[in-house]
Amino acid sequence: MTLRTKLGYTAAAGTVAAAILVPFFFMGMFSKGVVALGLHVDEMYSGGPKVRTIQEGAYTIAIHRTVYPHMLQNEKAFVQMDWSPVSALPAHVSEAVDIDGDEQPDVRVSFDVPGDPKAPLRVDVEPLNAHYEAMRNAGKEKYSRLIVRVDNSILVRVPVAKQ
Repeated sequence: MTLRTKLGYTAAAGTVAAAILVPFFFMGMFSKGVVALGLHVDEMYSGGPKVRTIQEGAYTIAIHRTVYPHMLQNEKAFVQMDWSPVSALPAHVSEAVDIDGDEQPDVRVSFDVPGDPKAPLRVDVEPLNAHYEAMRNAGKEKYSRLIVRVDNSILVRVPVAKQ
C-alpha cells in the first residue's frame, strides 16, 4: 500500500468522522438561532394557545383561543377543545361547554370514546347560541371542523359562525 493510498483512506475516514460529529457541535448554536427567530407552529395546525381549563371530575376540558385563518387560508375560524386524559373519559361524552367563560354553555358536544385508539371518531355539536356552527357526525373533514385523538387527548374543533 502506497503512502498516497494511506493518505486517501485517512482523509476519507476523517471526512466520515467529521460528517457524523459536526452536527452535534453546531446543534446548540442552531437551536438557539431558531429560538431567536421566534418561529412557531401556525395556530391553524396547533389549535392556538389554551386560555382556560374546565375540570370535569377525573378529566379536564382545555379551551383554546379562537383561531382565525390568515390570508390565503381557506378555513373558517374555529375554537379547539381538548378532553384529557382519554383513560378517564366515559364511553360516551355529552357535555354542555362554556367556551367564552361567561358561565353560560355555548355548545353541547357529544361523541363516543372507543377503546381502540385507532378507531375513527365522530362528533355532534349543537350550538346553544349563534356564535358557533352545528356539526353532525363530523370526523376529520377540515382543520376547522374535526375530532381527532392525539396521544392521551381527544381534540374537537368547532367552527365559529360568521357574525
